[in-house]
Amino acid sequence: MALEAFSRVLPILLLVGLGVLIRRRGFLGAGTIDDLRRLILNVTLPAALFLAFLRVDLEPRYGVIVVSVFGACLLILALAPWLRRWAAIGPSSMPNLMAGFEAGMLGYALFAAVFGAAELYRFAIVDIGQVLFVFFILATVVMVRASGQRPPLTETVVAFVRNPVILAILGGIAGSLVGLGEALDGHPIGEALLTTIGLLAALTTPLIAIVLGYSTSLRSGSLRDPVRTLAVRLPIWVGLAIAFNVLVIDGLLGLDRLFQAAVLTMAILPPPFVVPLYMARASGHSLEDDPEHDYTVNTLSLATLATLAAIVVVGVVYAG
Repeated sequence: MALEAFSRVLPILLLVGLGVLIRRRGFLGAGTIDDLRRLILNVTLPAALFLAFLRVDLEPRYGVIVVSVFGACLLILALAPWLRRWAAIGPSSMPNLMAGFEAGMLGYALFAAVFGAAELYRFAIVDIGQVLFVFFILATVVMVRASGQRPPLTETVVAFVRNPVILAILGGIAGSLVGLGEALDGHPIGEALLTTIGLLAALTTPLIAIVLGYSTSLRSGSLRDPVRTLAVRLPIWVGLAIAFNVLVIDGLLGLDRLFQAAVLTMAILPPPFVVPLYMARASGHSLEDDPEHDYTVNTLSLATLATLAAIVVVGVVYAG
């Protein structure tokens, strides 16, 4: 079973390695990788999520998951300053890295690779709560901590509703409610349209893996604080995920093991990759001029490597 789980993750690892090789050989520039990242977040990932939700019957009980994930992120963010002092972590930005998860540029690709693209809606339901948290809470808190200014609520709402991932989920849900999938299946042009969306969706996992490999690198300097940050973050979130699976996913809601896998997959993910960008924008620095940039980059890079190792364990436990 362990070998089977590893074999499902191995293509991702090989593509990540390809991304590393592309960076070292200078085959693609950083600007091209940024373009690929935009392609993923604006086209291929929305296509995958639209198809995943198009044929799903959503249930009211899923709302418990959304609210619980949002609440858990809020709780850990509130506790983060105390956790920083308790763990004797120097950088003041450490609390910004304790809550929220990099689902878009890592979680969806890993979950689809191990459990299948057709099951992505389960992971997306878990993701909705933390996406709401990142847009409406984390971004605001980072802004206030760095600059003392609060971004306008209308600006945050507009950015949220214009997010292609959110639009794709809402579009897939709406299509499911009106039977759009069945209607398209019954017409040659409709079938061609679904095939086109499917081809775009299939690009998501390989592109994410290559971009991830290109972007993940450790910077020179001490790894003490990044290691301590992960030593605090990971046990908290994995522990909460296991308890939530036992008490809520299985006990209260009676959902299947793939929902449990989605929760645990979320728990092992790195903090959102946009946190350094939020910090730099709020403080008025460029990314490279941020005095704690090396700390945040090394924390995100180490967390990514830990995730790639941990997803094999999640696959062993839940993919059987």
